[in-house]
Amino acid sequence: MVTESFPLGTKALHPDWPEARFNVSGMFVFERLVVDVVTSVEATFDCHVPIEAMHGAPAVPWNAGRPSRVPFSLAGLQASLQRLHAKNIGCFPTFTNHLIDNKDLEDRTCGCILDCISQRADLNGVIVASELLSKHIAEKYPALPQVASVIKVTFDGGQGKADYYNELGKRFYRYVVHPDDCRDLKLLDQLDRQKAEIIVNENCVANCPRRARHYTAYARWQRAAGSHEQQQIQQELDQIVASCPSPAHLRQMPTRTRTCNLTRTEMKAVYDLGFRHFKIQGRADGPYIYSYDLTRFTLEPEFVAPLVHKGVCHAVVPAR
Repeated sequence: MVTESFPLGTKALHPDWPEARFNVSGMFVFERLVVDVVTSVEATFDCHVPIEAMHGAPAVPWNAGRPSRVPFSLAGLQASLQRLHAKNIGCFPTFTNHLIDNKDLEDRTCGCILDCISQRADLNGVIVASELLSKHIAEKYPALPQVASVIKVTFDGGQGKADYYNELGKRFYRYVVHPDDCRDLKLLDQLDRQKAEIIVNENCVANCPRRARHYTAYARWQRAAGSHEQQQIQQELDQIVASCPSPAHLRQMPTRTRTCNLTRTEMKAVYDLGFRHFKIQGRADGPYIYSYDLTRFTLEPEFVAPLVHKGVCHAVVPAR
């Protein structure tokens, strides 16, 4: 009888990019799931899942992405940070609202979040799109790393411009490469490998005609929290999603239009250029989709990723 053992140690990582490190979405939503996955992989495969940090934000004026559905609490944030830091994982709030004004800088909840994460500036940081907010954070928390968001790249018109990215690299800890640029190997080859962060599972189609409008609607929605205007903006968001050409929406699959998700071959090509910092989005996804992307990019795909993913699914909905 032949006894086969589990892939252990580094063999449990994805073989095509074993040195890749990931900043994964889901902070304020899926941090417990992420910690459970990391803990399980450590115990079962003697391997640490290569997650550098988690990103996301609650429904606050500085956010411009999809907000957490979980109500924010200081105690909850502190508990989450404790769990993440125990696994050497940082927290990068997505304070990416490009419409921020001086009044927004006074928001107490956002200030509270910064106070908490700034206590571990060696692990934590913040993702920004507004120059006003970036300056505010730099003045109050100079040790806190800042990442330039894809939203900033979009509204600066930086897409496709190597000089623009390299200038961002001089000013920011890192920057997120626009999804339309993540398969352009000629452009990527001109960028600083330590500064660029590559999104691997962006669901928008290439050259999405609604991207800027979508970002702006989310930014307005966050700043209008609790008002009648927010309800009107929600209707606009619903219309944008309804007309979205992305085949990530099942009803659009007959269009056969590819998203910016990287294939395994494309991801390896980027990795082989020397890039090591990657970003997994998905904080608005359900736990099954979220777990699928988390495991398929970070872990060995034939045995480890499916086993861990199934474990997550059983944990979310126990078998009867």
